[in-house]
Amino acid sequence: MNLTRLKYFLAVVDEGSISAAAQKLHMTQPPLSQAILAFEAELGVRLLDRLPRGVAPTPAGRQLARDGARLVQWGDEIAERTRALGSGTAGVLRVASVPTFSWSRLPPLLRTFRETAPGVAVDLSDPFPARVLDLVSEGRVDIGFVATSDVDALAANFPALTMRGVATMPLAIAVPPGRANMGRAELEAAHWVIPSQIPGFPGLVEISQQLWDLLGIAPGSVQQVSTLQTALPLVAADLAVALMPLDGVGVVWGAVNTVPVPRELPPLYGVMVRSALFDPGPTLEVFLDVVDAAFAEAGAGDEAE
Repeated sequence: MNLTRLKYFLAVVDEGSISAAAQKLHMTQPPLSQAILAFEAELGVRLLDRLPRGVAPTPAGRQLARDGARLVQWGDEIAERTRALGSGTAGVLRVASVPTFSWSRLPPLLRTFRETAPGVAVDLSDPFPARVLDLVSEGRVDIGFVATSDVDALAANFPALTMRGVATMPLAIAVPPGRANMGRAELEAAHWVIPSQIPGFPGLVEISQQLWDLLGIAPGSVQQVSTLQTALPLVAADLAVALMPLDGVGVVWGAVNTVPVPRELPPLYGVMVRSALFDPGPTLEVFLDVVDAAFAEAGAGDEAE
């Protein structure tokens, strides 16, 4: 069915006159009359009765007018959804983020993105850091966020990914409640919890060793855990201490305390990761603009490929 002819027919039915419909459609009467005749020939049925003054739909025409109006509306909705997808304001944004970034850094980005593109659904997951990189490499998520102590080294180890430091994440020693005044000897005697070492992924393991060197201590008890969120209950239960971003401490503020770290200790960096092999689609482009605007003043780092 020719949708242009259908729209012409609906205009004629609405106006009850071919000449009036022609004026509404900003065209002359003869081409409109020919289009209606061609539409009737296309469908093999008479749609209009020609009256002394104007026209009236036949029974078939009345049915087509009802169904056709819905069809045109549906077509307009499809076109609008297509335009929205093309502009990045509809669809799905797939995000994978480690908890250390999603605890406090990611929510403002997603909030602004929702305001910018309210028609986009966000699919968020929180896999292990190495899995975030795998998901981005495989194209199973659009964008990823991890935390590392060395953006350039991480990028060099994963050349198929484009990485950009977007946030500096200051660190502190999370200690049990009421023990904010732990000194050097107490820290050395404490049970430390650190994340497991990930090959090619510099992070808190290396920074923890730098911290111990700066403090001049050699902890006798160190436990590796799969993720930092595993460490928080242990610290809150007075079973351990842990080096972690202040963002993470804020999640359970009041349940743990903090001891400041030496100024010389480097921070973690929140890193945005995307594929270097695939061009970003319209939805991801909109999200990248949100990230650019959010971290423009922070000067957290350049992209590395």
